[in-house]
Amino acid sequence: MMRGFLLMLTLLFLLVPVATSLPMRFASLPQAPASAVGFHHVHLNSIEPAKAIDFYTRTFEVTRQTSIAGYDAVQSENIFLLFNRTKMAPPVAPDSAIWHFGWGSTAMEEDYPRHAANGVTFQTPLTRLGSGLLFAYMKAPDGALVEINAASTRAFIHVHLYSDAPLCAADWYVKNLGAVTRSNRERTGPCEVPFASASEPLGVIRSPAATVRFGEISLIIYPRQRPGPLVSPRGHVVDHIALTVPDLAAMLGHLKTAGIKVLEGKHPFGNTRTPTAMIEGPDSIAIELIEVR
Repeated sequence: MMRGFLLMLTLLFLLVPVATSLPMRFASLPQAPASAVGFHHVHLNSIEPAKAIDFYTRTFEVTRQTSIAGYDAVQSENIFLLFNRTKMAPPVAPDSAIWHFGWGSTAMEEDYPRHAANGVTFQTPLTRLGSGLLFAYMKAPDGALVEINAASTRAFIHVHLYSDAPLCAADWYVKNLGAVTRSNRERTGPCEVPFASASEPLGVIRSPAATVRFGEISLIIYPRQRPGPLVSPRGHVVDHIALTVPDLAAMLGHLKTAGIKVLEGKHPFGNTRTPTAMIEGPDSIAIELIEVR
């Protein structure tokens, strides 16, 4: 009888769901409130927002012009590009943590010449990585850098970041904002590791690197490419990125407890009553948090 009781307990234990959304190295650390944090927008500074919007909507067939919270905007699937009008051309240097953003292409060898024929200027022509991945960098209005790369979709798919410690930055997004990694396998060893040498094509330092996801959008984190600290992106052509959270007060409470810097406290999002705030993430990146219940 005792054996039967112990067997029943063992079966119950095996049937209890085990949380696997976070690597084990975070199990003993305070986590962000359990929630679905999503990607909302990339916020750009532009001397001529109308011209910039025309570029994005002509270049990417999945986009359309719109407005949100009083901002001129471009919509791509469920994410947005928002624009601030500036009196002077926004700077693109020195480097901030935000390198570029981009869309997928299901037919790079066809799309590249089509974009070029339509007047798009490329900073980097059609290039193949050692893995076989095809990509190219567009020169967008105001000096923004936009990537297209081979993918199974034409959607907006990523923001590419720089970091002084890419693995540490990825850990930060997982621990504090609930980002998802490609794998739940535990990473061993310190997150601060030496940079590899620059590699071809383009002489880019590609390791160590990490990727985290918010919904369908990837934040791909590479080592910084030049000496010197990364600066805040505020005022640059790419001013900040924005995420959605279901409970802003709870999230801000968690982040303050974790010692994370709040750049702008709770305030209305644009001309709406929706609450938003701005925090500072790894490498001085500015991250807006918008409450969407």
